[in-house]
Amino acid sequence: KMGRVFFNTRENLDTTSCTGTDTYTMLASDSGKTFLVSGGAQAITLLPAADLIEGWRCRFITTASPSGDKTIGAGSAIISGSCQDAGGGQAAGTDGTPVTNVIIEAASQAGNWLEIVCDGSAYYFNASASQDTAFTTS
Repeated sequence: KMGRVFFNTRENLDTTSCTGTDTYTMLASDSGKTFLVSGGAQAITLLPAADLIEGWRCRFITTASPSGDKTIGAGSAIISGSCQDAGGGQAAGTDGTPVTNVIIEAASQAGNWLEIVCDGSAYYFNASASQDTAFTTS
């Protein structure tokens, strides 16, 4: 007789860390998680350069337009990537020059997403937005 196997899918969904204004510092154990994003301006700190983990990844999904920008920072210019916006253009992109921050702007709307992946020495992002300037870099 075969039994059912249940997976705790909720353990990979974070519904609170990126909905307020308190700084959130990513952990090694956050790899594979999806963070639901809303609320006020917030600093979200990625793993520091000394602690990068090859294969570490996470995803951010905007569930409601934030009332302030969510700044996802690496502490140094080690993030590269791009965002496709609704107009078919590149809303946020590093064009081969790494940046320190990717920002989920207050203009972001429900359903926009940002994925970040680490290769052990740098971060790479890919994002999609339903409007212009939902994501920027600095």
